[in-house]
Amino acid sequence: MMTELQEAREVAIGLGGAITDNSVGFIACFSDEPIAEHYLTLVEDYESLASEKHDRCVVTIIAASLM
Repeated sequence: MMTELQEAREVAIGLGGAITDNSVGFIACFSDEPIAEHYLTLVEDYESLASEKHDRCVVTIIAASLM
């Protein structure tokens, strides 16, 4: 079974995102801001994750890592 983080990563790749992994999540950079905004709406319901857009990139991390 795929975790929400793995699913979010696959969604980002499907939208053409360039992925940079880190220990608690990843950064996905897209070709333009509208795609980044669309990605953000697709993953906003993933309860175990926190995502934030910065220009055309979105940082997605496991929410528990914030504590």
